[in-house]
Amino acid sequence: MPVRPPSLRAIAAFEAAARHQSFSKAAEELNLTRSAISHAIRTLEDRLGVNLFTRAGPSVLLTEPGRIFAGRLRLSLEMISQAFDMPARTDRALLRVGAPGDLMRQAVALGLADLRAGRPDLDLELRAQGGVSDLLSGAVDVLVMQAATAPVGLQARLLARETLVPVAAPGLFGRIPVSAEEVLNAPLIHCHTRPWRLWFEAAGVEAPSSAEGLKVDDTPVAVELARAGVGVCLAPWLVVQEDLKLRRLIRVSEVEAYLPEGYWALWNTGSAKGELINAFADRLCEALAAEPLAARLQPRAA
Repeated sequence: MPVRPPSLRAIAAFEAAARHQSFSKAAEELNLTRSAISHAIRTLEDRLGVNLFTRAGPSVLLTEPGRIFAGRLRLSLEMISQAFDMPARTDRALLRVGAPGDLMRQAVALGLADLRAGRPDLDLELRAQGGVSDLLSGAVDVLVMQAATAPVGLQARLLARETLVPVAAPGLFGRIPVSAEEVLNAPLIHCHTRPWRLWFEAAGVEAPSSAEGLKVDDTPVAVELARAGVGVCLAPWLVVQEDLKLRRLIRVSEVEAYLPEGYWALWNTGSAKGELINAFADRLCEALAAEPLAARLQPRAA
């Protein structure tokens, strides 16, 4: 026997309360009383068997089950909205991608370019620095992010693991690869998000007690300084692989430090674009695939 869906009034009450984080503002928007909003949400909570909100003074906050339910509800509402657009655009597909700017600059763009080449009917939207909130709100269809584990309540696919490699401009060293001690004595570019301590531990060398040298708080800036010949930067391999191929940078040692974080593709469970997202993830895995170690070490031309 089919399960009867909840009332549209209860759905509207929950969506408005989740968006405003307030029963009073939801009541004002829907022209209902606050008690009517509270009753509608209590009906949903009884049906789901979980608390959707916690009370925090005049405001309300979504619980973890409430956050997951809100994401699925927004996805369903988006699918309803898309259904009204179908007669005008039955021959087109749209994929909205959110990703960190430094990753989007290379790997995501490559993955999308390959996907676009095989899908001339595909429209694409890219959003730099997207977050999980953008995914839950329906602002993006798929989110690429770096994390140790995937967030719960979402579809997730591990795309690649990350390593840190020391890179410098061609000519900074007379030869490569160089020893860990030579790296230690070179001018180092420090970035607090990618500390040199990780690499020196992997190399079996005692890290310097103080971070002497140039300090920055942004990995792309550190990489740009390395390109300019300022010093040696400890950079994520996936971020600098294109620079290495074009010889804007050279990897100076075979030692690499492994990070616990990986790159993930995340999307809402039950997304109508699951097949398209998986095709995008396939292309992105290819774009993120690292070359063999021997190919990464590029001797300086004589």
